[in-house]
Amino acid sequence: MHTESASSKHSAPGQLAGYLFQVERALLHLATSGRGGVVEIETADDVLAKNAAGNTTREQDKSYVTGRTPLADRSKDLWNTLFIWLKVVDAGETDMDKTEFHLVTNGSLSAGIACDLRDLNGEGSERQLQAIVKRLRTCGEKPPAAWAEQADAVLGHTNGEIVALLRRVRVTDATAASHGPALRKKISDHLVLPLDCADDVLRGLIGWLHDTTLELIRAGKPAQFTAEAFEQRRRQELFAHSDRRFFRETAAAEMPVTAEERAKYQQALFVKQILWLGLAEDNEQLIAAIESVYRSTSETVRLTKQGALTPADFAAFDDRLFEKWRHVRRAHLTTSSTDEAGLQEAGRKVHDQCMDHREMLGGQATQEWYLSQGAFHKLADAPAAAMPRLGWHPRYQDRCKET
Repeated sequence: MHTESASSKHSAPGQLAGYLFQVERALLHLATSGRGGVVEIETADDVLAKNAAGNTTREQDKSYVTGRTPLADRSKDLWNTLFIWLKVVDAGETDMDKTEFHLVTNGSLSAGIACDLRDLNGEGSERQLQAIVKRLRTCGEKPPAAWAEQADAVLGHTNGEIVALLRRVRVTDATAASHGPALRKKISDHLVLPLDCADDVLRGLIGWLHDTTLELIRAGKPAQFTAEAFEQRRRQELFAHSDRRFFRETAAAEMPVTAEERAKYQQALFVKQILWLGLAEDNEQLIAAIESVYRSTSETVRLTKQGALTPADFAAFDDRLFEKWRHVRRAHLTTSSTDEAGLQEAGRKVHDQCMDHREMLGGQATQEWYLSQGAFHKLADAPAAAMPRLGWHPRYQDRCKET
């Protein structure tokens, strides 16, 4: 990493900006590395990323805090980068067929060797790459003392050796969202972070990378991060910046039920089950049951399509409601009378107690009554000639067979 500022090439503000630039870039590689990926900060390169297939990205990050031309043809940043990479290649420390060398700056390139490499994007012809090598040899003549050693080492290689490296070089600048808000948006979009907390989550992830890197370096250990550790931290940040609710139910008041919708359920088995309790067709409990089924059905579809819950979540929800019904029914049937009036009264008690229950859904407490109430009634429903999972009247199974 190298940072330049107006006062000194080693000023504290410039160094800090450069280091934070590396952390941002490491976050991008972690977000895109996939299972089995590993990202390192300040080890062999500024950032080094490997995926499970063994493909490697060696990245040099060049941050500028002034208006100075980034990656100029006669700059230490450019020559030192080529020097570092050719040294790695010479030592046989990387598999060229599986390695890309990324040169990244927060500045915008408009001309020069780095700009041309950016535009070629690894697809340059032999003629184009040889032309760049020729320009390097010209620009490297009579170098200043600051990068004379690097220039001599780079130009001591054959044209073919330099071309082989340049084929694997990728240059990224500010025009391709290399840093700052544009880079964070790219990361957020890749991770599909919720818009209402994306900035907070990214700040938390960057803070985690920053703090952990410093802790590891101080302990004499490499700042290495796995994709799995990153995913665990991402989930933690999402949870920390949510209101502890993984889904929000639509309020009943926002789901009006029309007379036409209610009419569709008039012949449903769950409606007949309520009538078997001796209630009239215009009873408010029967109307409430129809409206709860309508709302519960609509909300189940919405939450499933949204991805907040799965069919398995709703199946488990129904299973717990069924167990609740069995418990309530067992308690009331032991004391119920055998005449019809007594049976209806026992059934109403079972029904009313179940309607006063709100079940957990997807590990979260529900707020709206209609979700549990509607699900109970759907369990009391069934197509013709089929037996529902539960019923209110103590002899509901016999009644269903007669229907």
